[in-house]
Amino acid sequence: MRRVTRPSRRVLTTSSPLVSLVKQWFHRSAPPAAPPAPVAPAPVPPYVAPQAAEQPARRDAAANDDATVGRMLDTLGTLVQLVGQYAHDSDVRPAAAARHQADLWRRHLTTGLGHPMEDGAEGGATRGGGLAARDWEGAARFATAERQAEHAYVARALDDLRGTVWTLVQGLHQAMGAEAAAGRASASVARRLHAAVSDASPETLRDAALAAVGELGTVIAQREREREQQIAQLGEEISKLGAALEEARREGATDPLTGLGNRRAFDAALDHAAALHGLWGQRVCLLLIDVDLLKQLNDRDGHAAGDAALQRVASHLARIFMRRTDVVARIGGDEFAVLLRDVAPDEARRLAERLVAAVAPSPEAPSPEAPSPEAPSPDEETASITVSAGVAALRQDETAAEWFARADAALYAAKAAGRGRVHRDG
Repeated sequence: MRRVTRPSRRVLTTSSPLVSLVKQWFHRSAPPAAPPAPVAPAPVPPYVAPQAAEQPARRDAAANDDATVGRMLDTLGTLVQLVGQYAHDSDVRPAAAARHQADLWRRHLTTGLGHPMEDGAEGGATRGGGLAARDWEGAARFATAERQAEHAYVARALDDLRGTVWTLVQGLHQAMGAEAAAGRASASVARRLHAAVSDASPETLRDAALAAVGELGTVIAQREREREQQIAQLGEEISKLGAALEEARREGATDPLTGLGNRRAFDAALDHAAALHGLWGQRVCLLLIDVDLLKQLNDRDGHAAGDAALQRVASHLARIFMRRTDVVARIGGDEFAVLLRDVAPDEARRLAERLVAAVAPSPEAPSPEAPSPEAPSPDEETASITVSAGVAALRQDETAAEWFARADAALYAAKAAGRGRVHRDG
């Protein structure tokens, strides 16, 4: 195929001779140009501030930021309040003071009022009010100091408990060693007396007898002093253990409806009472209380009425059994229990009868089994209940389970006798 070569395109520029001739001819032949018409200035659009168009979006963003900051402050206030709500008594301050201080810090952080370290904090004195003026570092130091103080207190309490156990072990070891030493001294005296009798000399027998009496008296006196010291030391340690157990009982889990101890706290207290009775023979009685016909009350007036009845029984229990050593707990849906230390069985029965009489309904109160023609008031709902109680004193060499079973049998005997009664085992 023959290849066709196209001529190259020549580009005219403004500086080429041809363009210059065309321009000269155009200017000679063309009429004179009219002066250019004035150009009207373009209208200037009205000024619109950039922020005017963005104001709604910025307002929405600011509102979202304010809401977020509010939620953050509420969350922070709740955390500071929990620091005080679950505070424990420590060497630094009591729990009530820690709760009060935490409440002041919560108010300061969430509202900017009442700095806890200034005079007039409780009255609402201001420190500035803005977020930047609030003492965030001070609040962090407060929370840190509280946790550190409680950690140190718990560590010391655990060390004291370990020391108490070790003292008990050492006391038992020393008692066994003293018994062995006294036995060796008595054996030495017996050997000398036997030798004197074999010698048959009156003077030798008299001197040996006098020496034996003196040595035995010394041994007996020494053993008596050591025994008294050991008993005093062990008694002191047992008192500390009892106080620690009582503190654990108070700070342990409680029943949320009645505010009394729950089944877990009661089981622990029951085992401790049985163990201490086996060691020291301390008198202790167990009361089991049952709300009569609670199911019928729930069916007739609703569970709210049943809850109110349980709370009413709990309030009577708290008023009657108010010693620090009394353990009162709700151990089941309609069942309560009371542990009484250093109380005779007759006195325990008298207290149980006092409880039954306090809960007993007035003569005009309706029975839980009777139909209710109209909606009763809250007082009428709980005024119709009765309770029955069983009483049992802990016996020697009896386990906690056996003790509880006897008290439970006494309770069912009271219910079988007509409810609203007290039955004492033995």
